[in-house]
Amino acid sequence: MALAFPESEYQRRVRAVESELAVQGLDALIVTGPENICYLSGYWTPGYHVFQALVVRRKGDPFLVVRNIEADSVRTKSWIARFHPIDNLDRALPIFCEAMRAEGIERGRIGVEVDGARQSITRLDLLAEGLPGVTWLPSLDLVDRFRAVKSDGEIDYMRQAVRIAERALRDGADSLATARTDSDVAAAVHARLAGAGSEFTGSPPYIVGGKASALTHALHANRPLAPTDLVWMEVSASVNRYHGVASRIGGRDLPAAARQHFAVSAEAVQAMIKAMRPGVTAGAVDAVGRAVVEKHGMRGYWKNRAAYSLGLSFPPGLGEGHIIDIKPNDSRPLAAGMAFHLIPILKVPELGAIGCTETVVVRDGGGERLGSLPLEPLSP
Repeated sequence: MALAFPESEYQRRVRAVESELAVQGLDALIVTGPENICYLSGYWTPGYHVFQALVVRRKGDPFLVVRNIEADSVRTKSWIARFHPIDNLDRALPIFCEAMRAEGIERGRIGVEVDGARQSITRLDLLAEGLPGVTWLPSLDLVDRFRAVKSDGEIDYMRQAVRIAERALRDGADSLATARTDSDVAAAVHARLAGAGSEFTGSPPYIVGGKASALTHALHANRPLAPTDLVWMEVSASVNRYHGVASRIGGRDLPAAARQHFAVSAEAVQAMIKAMRPGVTAGAVDAVGRAVVEKHGMRGYWKNRAAYSLGLSFPPGLGEGHIIDIKPNDSRPLAAGMAFHLIPILKVPELGAIGCTETVVVRDGGGERLGSLPLEPLSP
């Protein structure tokens, strides 16, 4: 069995959820989010687009209900060996209800994750038909709250991921010596990610040349690169599903204006890192970064949040922004061990996307960068 963490760590996580079930008066929780299933059991698969579930109960051992062809993945990736196979996807929920009855869970108050943004929708109407004695209660954030603070082991995986992402950024920059299009640069980045052992990531690397990079979530598209064009490179990597991200601009002959805007973004990153201490609110950290940008008269170019929580993820999303963001007026306090991707990205119409982004962990004395790449634009 190839577990990412010791079995005792997974058991600790499950016990924490079991305790929360008691607090909320729930008899069990149906976990369907792929990140949460992985967090509690170690099990994951790219095939999470079909129904799968982990059942955690207040009394009794947890168990999985997964597609029959995933049996080997359960045996090799999960500390929870007990599972019920779904051998007919057309009957996924009826089979799930049969598994619940076989486990003696036919009535009571049961929480269920129902969120089509991050996993397949669990239809409460069909569950109600299959288990009429159960009262179903949406419980979207019960597991999420435990994921907000990372352990040393989780942070170590994220540090490894950042190291891979930074190497890919460096290779992307080096490719500019001969690259004719932004897709040439993307090829170098993807090659490094694969060669260094990164898994598939929650979002793809964003490698975009020229002014088109100012378009949100634009991707490489064989855009020709002129010597003075900048290339926006936002690169993520994954190690045991834990992500690290870093972004830089690159170019052969970057205009002075691009370097000036980048310096402002880097200054905002450094200011926010210094402010990221336990007890400081997310809104206060955001305000520190925006004050830097406003000081330089670039307020209108920064349109997004300042950061999002980072850790476990599967497509279609990279971050854990649903757990906690750093954004204006957010009154939630930061805690030691929280990890964020800081993203003071300036969208400058005449130049493109310009920014210096970093993966950072909250520490007592301020944020800790998980990377070591200089906070400077990159060139071949």
